[in-house]
Amino acid sequence: MFAATITLTLNAVAKVLNRVNQDSFGSEYRMVSGTEAITLKIRHSTDSVDGDGIIMARHNVFVEHIIYPTPTTALKKHTSTATIRVGTYSDPLVGGYLAAGLTDWLDTAGVITDLVAGIN
Repeated sequence: MFAATITLTLNAVAKVLNRVNQDSFGSEYRMVSGTEAITLKIRHSTDSVDGDGIIMARHNVFVEHIIYPTPTTALKKHTSTATIRVGTYSDPLVGGYLAAGLTDWLDTAGVITDLVAGIN
């Protein structure tokens, strides 16, 4: 289980999210202020059998950032997700290596900015 708080850093500002729900299949964290709300959800599930007969365990992280409107600006909403799928009889470390490799690539200068701009 993760800690009771998770800190996300958005544009060099630390945002502390508190756990508001936790059960066998996941957790939910939230931070709400007068100007914004951030929700982070962690969910675990099992997919149906793939065409190759392998059952995949699915691990999802979803984060949503809502910036409340002001008299001069509109409501803004941004979301981001990550999914890691691992065969139920596979070594989870190997799936972790793949996810870490993808994260390293995403962390390369300009990659996320290009993706958000629709560049492929």
